[in-house]
Amino acid sequence: MNTVLGRGALAARGAWVLFVGFIAYRLARTGRTSRWRSVFFVAMAWAFVFQFKSSGSPSTGPRALESPYCHIAIASSILNQAYNQYLAFRSGHWPAWGPLSLGFLWLAVTLVLGQAWCSWGCFYGGLDEGFSRVLPKALLRWNSLPGRLRELPAAILLVSILFSLTSVLPAFCLWACPLKLTTAFLDPNDLTRRLQLGLFAATLGGAIVLLPLLTKKRVFCGLLCPFGAWQSFWGNVNPFRVSIRAEACTQCRLCVKVCPTFAIEAEGLKEHVVSPYCNRCGECIDACPTGAMGYTLLGDKTWDARLLLIYCCLVVGGAVGGMFLP
Repeated sequence: MNTVLGRGALAARGAWVLFVGFIAYRLARTGRTSRWRSVFFVAMAWAFVFQFKSSGSPSTGPRALESPYCHIAIASSILNQAYNQYLAFRSGHWPAWGPLSLGFLWLAVTLVLGQAWCSWGCFYGGLDEGFSRVLPKALLRWNSLPGRLRELPAAILLVSILFSLTSVLPAFCLWACPLKLTTAFLDPNDLTRRLQLGLFAATLGGAIVLLPLLTKKRVFCGLLCPFGAWQSFWGNVNPFRVSIRAEACTQCRLCVKVCPTFAIEAEGLKEHVVSPYCNRCGECIDACPTGAMGYTLLGDKTWDARLLLIYCCLVVGGAVGGMFLP
């Protein structure tokens, strides 16, 4: 039995490697990025959901007050995480240092991918991406954000960090995350738990399913995810950029229309600036009729960094998917 299972696991890993290789081939062959990146991204996200649920879900128990090992929850309760690591150092309890390794892993991924994690490596992000791809055209036009709504993810991140610190609980995970797949970390009180589950379901239905379906926008990733705000700041240490060549830009605003995360705004476009919230998905680059947009290194427009970015993204994304998808 173990031999059969071992062969099956080996075959599954081989199939995953072939799939990633096929995506790389299509990305290189077609010269376009977004479509095949999306196939890879959506497949990885749904595979994670199915694998995670099939492996069983823990319920509320003695570990319910701990933050889950999820990049979204950790970022939104980072002060709690830092304090826990301080206590681990003080106690000399080496197993408690475990979450510290996630910090080094995050730093490595950020140096390699930066904001591109949110369109190539995040095993949640492909969910709203998938629903945004179902219909050929948007039924509800939504190309720009009013006022300061662009900074909503940063506000959610800050509020979550402060509430997590004062309550000693992962606040975003407990009250707002539509991606929560387990009943762990929920309040033991039935009424409170029902309220939590109701908020999860409402956010899931609206931000992950309905609005992406109607608008072709990644609403959760673009407007609600605190990790997106976290990466928009720290991701600046990464050299990859999406840049606009002023001499080739005609201000047609097609990039504003197709950007799924509202990272290109009309005002910024006039100055040929892309928002730090850009997650390198390639939609604007593929849609630009004059070729004014492209991947660069540190904004140097004499460098075409597309293939280098694709290589980095598929190596990291392939490794992440390989942990659960086979």
